Amino acid sequence: MAEAIVSIVVGRLTDLLIEKAHILHEVRDEIEVAVAGLMRMKTFLPDADSRIDVERIRILLRDVRELAYDAEHAVESFVIKASSTKKSFQWMNRGMFSRKIKNLQKKMSIFFDLFSDYNIRPTSESSTSSNRESGKLKRFHSFTTPEPEIFVGYHKDVERLVRRLVNEADDSYPLISICGMGGLGKTTLAQKIYNHSAIKTHFAGLAWVTISQKWQTDRVLQRILICLVPENKESILNMDTDKLVEYMLQIQERKKCLIVLDDIWSTHAWDALKAAFPAGKSMSKLMLTSRNAEVAEHVNLNGFIHKPKILSPEQSWELLKLKALHTGNYLDITRDVKRMEELGREMVEHCAGLPLAIVILGGILVTKPSLIEWEKVYRDSKSSLKAGKGLGEAYQRGIVSVLVWSYNDLPPQLKPCFMYLSKFGEDKWIESQTLYQLWIAEGMVLSSDKREGETMIQVAESYMGELVHRSMVQVRFNNVESSLTKFEDFSLHDLMRDMSLIQAKAEDFIEDIHFQSGNELHLKSTADSRSASTRLVIHLDEEYSSKKANYYFSKKGNEKCYRSMLFFGDFGPRSLPRALMGSQVANFRFLKVLSVENYTNFSGVFYHINFGRALGSLVYLRYLSVRGSNLLVLPSVQRLVLLQTLKLNTHEGIYVLPWLSRDVLVKLDCLRHLFLPKFKVDVLRRKSKFRLNGLCKLETLENFDTAWCEVNDLRELINLRKLRLTVAGSCDILEEVMKNLGDIASSPSSCLRYLGVCIAYCDIELNNGLTILKQLVYGENLNLRELKIYGRIQEVGLIFPLHVSTSICITRLDLSRSNLEEDPMPILEMLPMLGFLYMFTNTFMGKEMVCSATGFPKLTDLYLDSFPNLEKWRVEKGSMPILSWLLIQRCNNLEELPQGLVFIKSLQLLQIIKMPQDFNDRLIRDDGEEGPDFHKISHVRRLNIDGQEYN
Repeated sequence: MAEAIVSIVVGRLTDLLIEKAHILHEVRDEIEVAVAGLMRMKTFLPDADSRIDVERIRILLRDVRELAYDAEHAVESFVIKASSTKKSFQWMNRGMFSRKIKNLQKKMSIFFDLFSDYNIRPTSESSTSSNRESGKLKRFHSFTTPEPEIFVGYHKDVERLVRRLVNEADDSYPLISICGMGGLGKTTLAQKIYNHSAIKTHFAGLAWVTISQKWQTDRVLQRILICLVPENKESILNMDTDKLVEYMLQIQERKKCLIVLDDIWSTHAWDALKAAFPAGKSMSKLMLTSRNAEVAEHVNLNGFIHKPKILSPEQSWELLKLKALHTGNYLDITRDVKRMEELGREMVEHCAGLPLAIVILGGILVTKPSLIEWEKVYRDSKSSLKAGKGLGEAYQRGIVSVLVWSYNDLPPQLKPCFMYLSKFGEDKWIESQTLYQLWIAEGMVLSSDKREGETMIQVAESYMGELVHRSMVQVRFNNVESSLTKFEDFSLHDLMRDMSLIQAKAEDFIEDIHFQSGNELHLKSTADSRSASTRLVIHLDEEYSSKKANYYFSKKGNEKCYRSMLFFGDFGPRSLPRALMGSQVANFRFLKVLSVENYTNFSGVFYHINFGRALGSLVYLRYLSVRGSNLLVLPSVQRLVLLQTLKLNTHEGIYVLPWLSRDVLVKLDCLRHLFLPKFKVDVLRRKSKFRLNGLCKLETLENFDTAWCEVNDLRELINLRKLRLTVAGSCDILEEVMKNLGDIASSPSSCLRYLGVCIAYCDIELNNGLTILKQLVYGENLNLRELKIYGRIQEVGLIFPLHVSTSICITRLDLSRSNLEEDPMPILEMLPMLGFLYMFTNTFMGKEMVCSATGFPKLTDLYLDSFPNLEKWRVEKGSMPILSWLLIQRCNNLEELPQGLVFIKSLQLLQIIKMPQDFNDRLIRDDGEEGPDFHKISHVRRLNIDGQEYN
């Protein structure tokens, strides 16, 4: 781990020499000397890291990490002071810096002597593994598409358990339990059953919730209900426990539901939940997974308990082969596959038939392209994995050995990235964009790993790709073709997370504190009192003790030089300790990362001002997020000159006090990702607009609004890859925006990949508005993905001609108050990439609408709201072949649903809202009987009429 930290610091200092060359030119030689010393020290660290279990070496490695951080801090401090100090005082800054570098060199000399005393030997680059060649990460996979699914040994189990779940006979089982040790594949088996076509057909409602060791009754019930009735999420989150239980029982009585409780550890957890499940016979069924068969027996003695068997030697080899030697991977075709099979069969014996251990072993072997490397892994496995043979606890020892080995096999830059995942809650899915930005802000993503034309976000994704390829991280792929990242979000298997936490604690990587509600405040920390951890993760219950939390932060703030602080909580808005969010935030002045999202119960103008002023002292910040919060940050943000990611996308407007400059952001020339408020920024008593000029390194800009942002600044943002903006007011503003977008697109360095535009009431029918709009749609290199038009359009054919060009890449289209007289569907259905179509109030004023047989090939969501004159809607066979969600609302003259819906087998949810009673009766009568049109949608899994769910 020390090797990884030194690599990170060396990379960061090298980047600063380039990014801040105009500031650091006077001290460049001194920085290069420090970098050379760190590079030399790095050669000793692989050997030292391998002996971290020796106390004196562990202490030495901790001191090495601190020295590296001190070097980085010295250079950053020089940059910050040089940016804010008058030139006449720069000699003081330089003198102080020179003294710091000399002290660091003295410490390095001491460390080199200790390396010699402890017999720690340097490792030459030529003798390192293929992953460390030239310090660059060797990439083994392109990750443009999901890897083939690997599922071995349990196909018959899936079919058998599915038959039991869909059985409605009197002797059917109300509960199916899958029990066995960790790593046996219980969750994977349950997921196969849950996603089986017969299950989706048989059950009208499906819900999956993971219980694990930390759970809250309300949170579990909320998650289940949100799965069953997602359209009622807002009301569900406001229900107390009794209401949640009552609603759960109602839903299960009304329709057939399958509810999965994954990874339930204790009988106590079930006792807290059981009131929400029918005690007697019910249409709904329950499936659970647990490491403890006693839990299943406690839930229901009449349930069916399935205990998956471990894989046979032949199945074990088959699974390893599919992972490590699958067709089409990068391995050399000249390899000796027969000898590899001999080695693989012997190694897989040590995995004791546990699928997780086998897949992790395969993840190690898949990065070894030669027989020589396989033979080395085989030799290592004799000592590392031999504990895996046997029964009982030996199984778990075996899988832990494989997990730790997989961690030790990682290239140095991937180790901190993997441990960072333990920051996030158990069984949480982590958003890719946020994770990458945090990695980068922490300095974990090395610019030396960049390929030509890549951004740091893309390098971060390549890091994650390697972890996924090694089966150390679970991943969900982004199903939006225009997305800038292929991965949507990530999670860790519970055993993998346990191992990550163990490693993080051993390396003093994270201090994890839980404020839990109860009679007293309980602090649970993963770090001991001697920890040198620089990263603080705080988990807050909804009802934690404010008094104790305030005391903790007011006293603890100065004890350590924390470099990152993340606050986590569950659903809904919550409060923060006022001691922290007031002036005490200045105690954490070395922070590089601060995230306080969704904390809205923070009020009082003086607290706001105190926080704003104190925030200005956090001059080392690279990542600041107050997303969803009501904290006032703009007064002091202008001092955070190293900031890379700034998330201000609150749900409320931001008001900037009158003495502030409209140029509050323009000095942040390191900014890469900027998320502006979703609604507005009011500069009180000023008519001038917010300025973004000078932010030429921006890659992401969200919520740019012409109402309060200076349009002409857009042309300077030549490195934008993603832009979402709102144009409001007039065609003149739209034309001005188009000119600036044209300048961006025509730039030789243009890299815009995702553009979303909302045009709100600009009278585009006047002057040359439609011409400008067509330029936007067809603009070369603009990559328009989202288009929202609120206001009158004479006809969509004036924007999209009859023969729509395949170059149009719009994936989402919103129309409102368009007042179209002609049916828009013959044009819109030809948009080749359209996946989401939302048409609101008075979009179409005609009486008849037709969707033809070849139309809407990629449409998944269709929303029809307030078509006042629509009487007939025809859908031809073959239209909308992958539609999954259809909403019809306030179309009061629509006579009936189109017959063609019977052909759309992909339709999962049909919502009918505020439609005439006779229309509803054609589907479901008041007495619950099927109406004459029900056959058209009998295949739809969920029908919701005005909030009422039907089978």
